[in-house]
Amino acid sequence: MRFSLWEGGLRALSLSGLRNTQKTLTSSNRNSNSNSNRLSMIGKEVPGGTPFRFCHVSSPTDLFNITSVELTRQPVYIDDEFTVNIYGNFLDTFGENATLSVREDCGSHCEEYGHPPGSGGTIIKEDFCLMSEIMQPLGSKRNVTCPPPEKGWALVTSWGYIWPLFLNVPGWYNFTFDAKTVDGKRIYCLTTEVCLRYENEDKNKGYPPGPWNNCTWPR
Repeated sequence: MRFSLWEGGLRALSLSGLRNTQKTLTSSNRNSNSNSNRLSMIGKEVPGGTPFRFCHVSSPTDLFNITSVELTRQPVYIDDEFTVNIYGNFLDTFGENATLSVREDCGSHCEEYGHPPGSGGTIIKEDFCLMSEIMQPLGSKRNVTCPPPEKGWALVTSWGYIWPLFLNVPGWYNFTFDAKTVDGKRIYCLTTEVCLRYENEDKNKGYPPGPWNNCTWPR
């Protein structure tokens, strides 16, 4: 399904892509190792060469253990379509009615916009399977379904569009994508802070000047 963000500057990004491996915890000192591994993930860039990072709430026990993310076009401009491929390993299956929450806010640039750090934000919530296509197993045999029918390696794909009707001002945008099951278990959480502009520089010049006018992809 196509993911177009709306609600006051939201409708803008989607997710997709992972290929390298990330191990789960199996030692007898599991709780201690889990805390250590969770802390090591906080804010860490996800392999794949995209602006996506793990969230502060990300954990090795998330149901989808992400190994890499692929963004099909970079830079992404306002009025662009794109695909996000997320590769990883499902540690467990889950049922229907999972959700994907998307939050848009000013991120680390709130002060440039005249807002207190951490303020504001717009949140939308959609059905996870409406926004995602899951392919299992990885490889030549294509089995597309959602929710995932089994544990193991998978590719989660979403499609996005930067809709200029709602997200039309060049500048920095921070997006957080938090997927959870119907009973609140986290599937995954990714965040990204990016500079979004028009590919046509004449359009960018039509907006009021500010520190954001000279931002460049990704941030």
